[in-house]
Amino acid sequence: MYKNNKIKKTSCDLIIKIMFLLLISCNKNLLAENLYVGVASNFLEPINIIKEDFKKETGHNLIIINGSSGSLYTQIMNGGPIDIFLSAEQKLPKKLEINKKSVMGTRFTYAKGELKLWSLNKALFKKQFPEILSSNLVKYIGIGNPLFVPYGYASKEALEKIGLFKTLSDKLILGKNINQVFLMGYSRNLDLAFVAKSNIISNKNNKKGKIWNIPQNLYSPINQDGIMLLSGEKKKGAFKFLKFLVSDNVKKRIRDFGYIVE
Repeated sequence: MYKNNKIKKTSCDLIIKIMFLLLISCNKNLLAENLYVGVASNFLEPINIIKEDFKKETGHNLIIINGSSGSLYTQIMNGGPIDIFLSAEQKLPKKLEINKKSVMGTRFTYAKGELKLWSLNKALFKKQFPEILSSNLVKYIGIGNPLFVPYGYASKEALEKIGLFKTLSDKLILGKNINQVFLMGYSRNLDLAFVAKSNIISNKNNKKGKIWNIPQNLYSPINQDGIMLLSGEKKKGAFKFLKFLVSDNVKKRIRDFGYIVE
């Protein structure tokens, strides 16, 4: 009799634990929010991984709106439904503060990017930077549009510092975002491409190409800032996501994609 009672008690305890876990799960789902996050193109692959981690931990779902920082800024200024903006630079999030489109005190640098010159054209592999840019073998050079793409602006800065921007203007192909520039290079429609270091690391076939370092003193630091917008202030999940982005595990993930994180 005692043994049977013990078995019954154990079964009851197990059922109670299962019901408790189900209750927590249901509450988590009921409280889950959809968060609209505008993400600069260079950060698309990292955010897709971070998105899954965040959902597992909190239940909240990130809906990613991807594009150049400039195009996302325009959407925000025109009332686009974006709760959090992860820019590829600092200037635009600062302008959102000035224009009172954001929650004061929420802007922070989530990553620092690096500019690289990259090519799949083997005929160029033995050449050095910056001489390679003036090679007769180079017909097309890709950069992000400097008006909208922070990495494109950095590329223009570098070319101006070495006195080649005007000289090479006829060879420059402007991409609407940095991912497009990388894809044009990957499809061999470009001889050279100014891309983010993260583009190269994210692509599994990057070993086929050649990478040239761009000296840091040739372009302004690419500090990528994130900021909460006014619509995000109404969502508890938005505050949780900003806190999640600065956690040690997420910082490690971001570093693994070639960014500098302090």
